[in-house]
Amino acid sequence: MSGNLCQYLEKRHILTYILEMNSLGLLFSFAFIAVVIGSGFLLSRSQKYSSESVRKFIHIGVSNWWFILIAFFDSLAYAVIGPILFIIANAIAVSTGLANVLGIKDKVRNLGLVYFPISLLILVLAGFSQTVPMWACGMGAMAMGYGDGMAALLGKRYGKRKIRGGKTLEGTLVMFVVMILVITVFSLYYGIDSLWSVTWWIFLFLIAAVAALLEAYTPYGLDNLTVPVGTALLAYWGLGIL
Repeated sequence: MSGNLCQYLEKRHILTYILEMNSLGLLFSFAFIAVVIGSGFLLSRSQKYSSESVRKFIHIGVSNWWFILIAFFDSLAYAVIGPILFIIANAIAVSTGLANVLGIKDKVRNLGLVYFPISLLILVLAGFSQTVPMWACGMGAMAMGYGDGMAALLGKRYGKRKIRGGKTLEGTLVMFVVMILVITVFSLYYGIDSLWSVTWWIFLFLIAAVAALLEAYTPYGLDNLTVPVGTALLAYWGLGIL
């Protein structure tokens, strides 16, 4: 009887710990997103920063939520709450025109604000279901955040050679370099087998190149979907077989 009681208390302790960690994760998530968006709104009120710079500041900032995800969440039911709520909130903001407060009134571009949390939701579902490893999903999230964000910021500032629409060759090269750094850091952290092998180098440059091309040539603002999901799948296919 005492043995069963100990097992019951141990299971209850574990369950309580899981609930506390996931609840804490939600608290940190909403606080973090509020700080990022609030900071972006304050920047948008200043004349020093362009609307594009503010959007990409938020873009990059929000992508860091992924680190809160892997640090606090081990329950899918809790992990999807944030992305689902932000899909709804962003959809309302775009449909009502509230998103225009950031200075861009192009509805097609503003739809990217909806695609962003949708892609996060897809990556969370894929990672927690083990359909795609969390490390590959993380690469996809950083491709969308840091890769796409830095490509837009630096491409807009220093880009001279137009390749499609407002995209520049310089911005695409920035995306390529950022993805090399992202893939390398994640490979080191997660201990990808055959790190530094010839095959790893081949896939490193292949994944980075494909991510850069997806960012440059995906139309209608859908790169917020194609870049993270495409990067995650390609990383899983390429680095996962090493």
